[in-house]
Amino acid sequence: MLLVKNLSVIKKQKVILQGVSCGISRSKITLLSGQSGSGKTTLLRCLAQLESSYLGEVSYQGRSLCHLLPQERAQLLGFVAQSYALFPHMSALNNCMHPLRALYGYSKMDAKKKVEEILIRLQMERYAALYPHQLSGGQQQRIAIARALVLDPLFLLLDEPTSALDPENTDRLVAILQKLQQEGKGIIVASHDRAFAKKIADRAFFLEGGVLTEKTGGLDKTS
Repeated sequence: MLLVKNLSVIKKQKVILQGVSCGISRSKITLLSGQSGSGKTTLLRCLAQLESSYLGEVSYQGRSLCHLLPQERAQLLGFVAQSYALFPHMSALNNCMHPLRALYGYSKMDAKKKVEEILIRLQMERYAALYPHQLSGGQQQRIAIARALVLDPLFLLLDEPTSALDPENTDRLVAILQKLQQEGKGIIVASHDRAFAKKIADRAFFLEGGVLTEKTGGLDKTS
């Protein structure tokens, strides 16, 4: 279980998160919900260790995440930003190959083989040679998910994943996340899209003003 204990973030004398504590299980889809400015994205970034100026602790199996090596963190947590954060000068294939080569020293051939397997799973193999500006928002998102999955993380974290998606691509995303959950991935989503959340969330944490105000067992998921 991914454990958050008494987590607080203060920036420029403004409290972003205050005393947040929770546990997040693998093989579940967990929602971080709240209005804009509630702290959900900051909490997600703390979990992903992209936000390091926090008080408190984030740990997994008794190990503090801030003490893990970059390679260990990459195998534990994969992060998909709201903007997707793809390198504009790299093709979809090379965007996904980059972390394998940079973090683990994969050969070009071995990295290409592993990435192609992931792209096939996400039905994105036909777009491998295209650059981000040649892809739609939904396609860019699936490439960003593929880039995270090539490192086979235990948890996949997504920030506002439906903000730029139409209904068709939202349904496609739901199917991808549910499949990953069935394969044993922990999925953590920061979103204020309640219609999307009802389709996927096993458990929800609600934040208000940086404080965890409510925990629920689910949101009456529908098909």
